[in-house]
Amino acid sequence: MTPSTERPGLRLWWALCLALALPTLLLNAALRSWLAQGTVPLDMAVTSWPPLAQALVLRPDAGWVQSPWVWWSSAWLHGSTPHLLRNLAGLALMAALGTLVRPSRQAALAGWLAWPLTQLGMLMQPSLDSYVGLSGVLHAGVTVLALHAAMRPLRQSPPLTATHPMSPLAPSITGLRWVAIALLLGLAAKVLMENPWGAALVASTSSAINVAPWAHLSGCAAGALATWGLWVLAAGSRLARRCH
Repeated sequence: MTPSTERPGLRLWWALCLALALPTLLLNAALRSWLAQGTVPLDMAVTSWPPLAQALVLRPDAGWVQSPWVWWSSAWLHGSTPHLLRNLAGLALMAALGTLVRPSRQAALAGWLAWPLTQLGMLMQPSLDSYVGLSGVLHAGVTVLALHAAMRPLRQSPPLTATHPMSPLAPSITGLRWVAIALLLGLAAKVLMENPWGAALVASTSSAINVAPWAHLSGCAAGALATWGLWVLAAGSRLARRCH
């Protein structure tokens, strides 16, 4: 991976973070016309929500029979102000981690692909009449970055030149690899402790709502699936070019 391929990947990653953050903030402001806090009342039926929120929310109990854009738009809705603020803080951390890791274009594309895949995974919780928030997509994004950094030593390191010298502040590839492995182990432990195979909803005092642990598992699985899927496609493409 060379600096010329890192830059588009990093820009694409920042674009993903903005695509998650800006509509979230705009939608929160728009919903204040109906709701004081701009967040949806998760303790009420979806049919009692403002029309805009009803049109954008993902409904796992409805299966595939729903508008195609909800696989993206449901992430922009939130159930409480603490829920919104915590997710925006997590998104800022994901953007910072991306700046440190400097994902390739392929890794950034995996992040974009993992967004709707995370929401699709929520269909495996049909007892839920709604699912909102960024937490699942955030788990997906961190998984993508961690896998990318963990796999980086398996690829050729960029050559050092006069025009692209190694910055003294840049983390070493080996150091990033071990941090990424620790992060992956931490994600696995977190998901297991949350027991996503248990209750569909668990009370969260910090977010002031009931959260769906399955979303975190779905996000991690989506991030891994997107990363490995694109890696296999790229490897197959390289092999095909060599054969010709």
